[in-house]
Amino acid sequence: MMMVPKGFRFNPTDEELIQILESKVSGQQMPLHFSFIVERNLYELEPQQLQWDNTSALPENERYCYCMRENDSREVSGRGWWKATSHVKKIHATNNNGSCADVIGYKRPLTFHKFKNNGRNRSNAIKTNWIMHEYTLHSLSTDWTLCKIKYKGKPSVQEELEDIRNDYRLRVNNDFEASSSSSISVTNMDMQQHSADSVAEQQLHQQQQPQPLQQLELQQQYASYDPFSTQTMSTGYDYFDDHDHQLEQAHTSEQLFTALWSWQ
Repeated sequence: MMMVPKGFRFNPTDEELIQILESKVSGQQMPLHFSFIVERNLYELEPQQLQWDNTSALPENERYCYCMRENDSREVSGRGWWKATSHVKKIHATNNNGSCADVIGYKRPLTFHKFKNNGRNRSNAIKTNWIMHEYTLHSLSTDWTLCKIKYKGKPSVQEELEDIRNDYRLRVNNDFEASSSSSISVTNMDMQQHSADSVAEQQLHQQQQPQPLQQLELQQQYASYDPFSTQTMSTGYDYFDDHDHQLEQAHTSEQLFTALWSWQ
């Protein structure tokens, strides 16, 4: 890494970046640029996975690189894509008097959107806080671009929500795996309970089945035995007639005692 004076910061303007890119394409690149602008394939890895050399001359969370534009889709290996977020800005050269001259290049702002679940559905992709300014030349026809990549320093709202969803799915999966073993034992207990219920139902069914004929006859014999009715049938004695006769005698006795104790 080249040593730079203290207090030096690599902070070129849009016009200066176009001039640096033109020098790169024409083969007139200055050696100092190698320390701050490197060649990277931005469409091979996600921006957070790219390797960068740390240098105090660059602002924090900001990097510059040369990149060959492969196609207009700007897709990153099926993991996301760089989406254009605004109109292309024309970059003009500045005259000595400060007025704008001819167009020398273009600046295109883009934001990295990440696909969900490794799919390629752009409608529900997650917007991240990775932004990029893509610089291209106007005068020269080339696939080389100069890109300025910057990270805002914190996840976007959509990224945070997606992280919360992923954490929740992970906890649910872990709880499911942890409970799978206990569910087997619960299933065995349910099977045992079902077997016990089947045995109980079978016993109850047996109790409700018709009993043998001999056993029924024996029960009827014991059920028909009544000492009072047996005595009535064997002797011909009528309990109710005798009872009425006793009541009549008692009524006659009451009449005798009434006449005996009468004061008349």
